Amino acid sequence: MSLFIGITLTIIGLILLYALGLRRWLKNNGYAQQFFAWIEPAEIALFRKSETVLVGRMVWLGGLIVTIYDGVTTYFIGLNWEPLTARVMDFFSIPPDLRSFTLSAVVTGIGLAIVRLRKTTTKPLELVSTSDANIAPAAAKAMAKAEIAKDQAVAAVAEAKL
Repeated sequence: MSLFIGITLTIIGLILLYALGLRRWLKNNGYAQQFFAWIEPAEIALFRKSETVLVGRMVWLGGLIVTIYDGVTTYFIGLNWEPLTARVMDFFSIPPDLRSFTLSAVVTGIGLAIVRLRKTTTKPLELVSTSDANIAPAAAKAMAKAEIAKDQAVAAVAEAKL
């Protein structure tokens, strides 16, 4: 069970690292374009190429795992089930008196990640989830115009605040 928890936490950590910074950094480097051409269909299918949707789905998946775990432990009362959080907290050597604080901090961190992603969101989901290889020239031109208009609107609002 501890190996499963370790693998799950590692996968979640890697997904968060990818969503919160690595993806944007890779997109700006020319050598990663072949990687994105390969992974784009999976990104569209799983999270519509939106980092915010990806983090939201991770929260959804985490809730589903906890729900399934709680449901399974209800039906198998005779087995010695240690709470999932206790095993995770033991793995990270978190003292018992700080465990509830740690869980609150993790939920707060997820919330901050979602807010950060929302602040950096620049395009509607329909535009983001379109395959780069399948964009028609007219659509690309319209998307470029929309990006320029968005930048002008943001600049105008920023200027008005001064």
